[in-house]
Formats: sequence, C-alpha cells, structure tokens
Amino acid sequence: MLMTQVLADAYRCEAAIEDADALMAAAIAGAAAVGATVVGESTVRYVPHGLTIAVFLAESHIVLTTWPEHRLLLIDTLLCNPEMDPDVAIDEIVRRLCPAGEVVRQRIPRRIADGPNG
Repeated sequence: MLMTQVLADAYRCEAAIEDADALMAAAIAGAAAVGATVVGESTVRYVPHGLTIAVFLAESHIVLTTWPEHRLLLIDTLLCNPEMDPDVAIDEIVRRLCPAGEVVRQRIPRRIADGPNG
C-alpha cells in the first residue's frame, strides 16, 4: 500500500498560532474535513514560546508545530486511508491559522510492506 505524507510550511501566520486551543481546533477541523476519526490529542508548550500539538487519528496523525516569533507553522499530515486527501486537511488548517500566508508543501511517499524490497 502506498501513502503520501505531506509536510507543509506555512508562513506569515496569524497570532492564533500562539493559542493551543486554536491550534487544536484547527487540527481537529482538518481531520473532520477529510472524514478522519480523532482517537487522541496531545499538546506541548515550549519556553519561551512555541507549541506542538498532535491529533492522533484512527487513520494516523496530524501534527502542528509553531515558531510564533517567525509566524511559522509546520504541518505534518499522514493519512493511511487512500480515499482521504491530506491536502484537504492542510487547506483547512491554513485557512484557519494562516489565511494570508504562503504554504510550501513536500510530498513523501510511504510504502507499507514487509521490507524495503517488498
């Protein structure tokens, strides 16, 4: 089975990226946008600033990490259901947190198999 992990760097984000509740709400909305099932959540706040939130899904995960001093949000989305489009989740997160920003995406193919050769 082939999956695609999508990493997105979102620039010029809103001040909401400093708010753990807003980040969590955006990640959960991203999961809902693709029909994913949330099975857990975690939040870590860094000193002096920055957050990482993880939303654990029945289909894998969405992780958001912030650098508020640079107005930067990093998004890691992996969905093991091939019917779900990780870009839809990312678009929803960006719409909520970085609507005027620029987003750069990287796609990483992930293959589920017994080893590197199959």
